[in-house]
Amino acid sequence: MSILNRLSNLTKATIHEVLNKLEDPILMTGQYLRNLEEDIAAKENLLRERQTAVKVHEQKSLDAERNAQLMEQKALEALSAGNEEAARRAAAAKIQYQDDAEKFAASAKQAKSQVFELEMRLKDAKEELVRLKEKRKELAERARKVEESNRTESPNFSHGTYSGAAARGFERMEEKISEWEAGMAKSGYSPFSADTPNPDNDPAVNDELQRLKNQLSSDKNK
Repeated sequence: MSILNRLSNLTKATIHEVLNKLEDPILMTGQYLRNLEEDIAAKENLLRERQTAVKVHEQKSLDAERNAQLMEQKALEALSAGNEEAARRAAAAKIQYQDDAEKFAASAKQAKSQVFELEMRLKDAKEELVRLKEKRKELAERARKVEESNRTESPNFSHGTYSGAAARGFERMEEKISEWEAGMAKSGYSPFSADTPNPDNDPAVNDELQRLKNQLSSDKNK
C-alpha cells in the first residue's frame, strides 16, 4: 500500500471517529447541559446587572425629587424677596429635576420588569437543568445496556469472528461465492476439467468394471 493510500485511510478513519463521537448521544447531551449551564450563568449575570440598574435608577429618581423640592423652596424664597428672576431660574430647575425624576423612575420600573422576567426564566432554566441531568442519567443507563447487549450479541473481531463494516463486506462476498457455488451445482457443473480424461474411455476403468461384472456373474452361478 502506498503512503498516499495509507494517509487517505488514516484521514478517513479520523473523520469517521470524530463523526461517531459527535453523534454519541451521551456526549451530545453532555454538551447540551454545558450550553444550558452557560446560558444560566449569562442570565444570572444579566440579572445582577438589572438589579443594580433598579437600585441606581431609583436612587437617581429620589435625588432628582429632593432637588426639585429644594428648587421649589428657593423659588418661593426668591419670590418672597422680590427677586422674580431668581425665582424663575429656580422654577425652571425644579421642572427639569421633576422630569429627570420621572425618567429615572420609568427606567427603574422597566429594569424591575426585566428582573422579574429574568427571575422567571432562570427558575425555569434551573428546573430544566435538574430535569435534563436526571434524563441524561437515564439515557446513559439505557446506552450502557445497549452497549452490553451489543458486546454479548456481536463477538469480538480479535477472537476471529467477523465484526465491523469491513467484516460484513467479507461476509457478503462469502455469501455471493456460496450463491455462485450453488448455482454451478444446479447447472450440472462437473469437477472434471476439459483436460481430464473421460472415465468412459479410460482402459483401467473399463478393466475394473469388467472384473466386477465377472465377479457378479460368478456369485450368481454358485
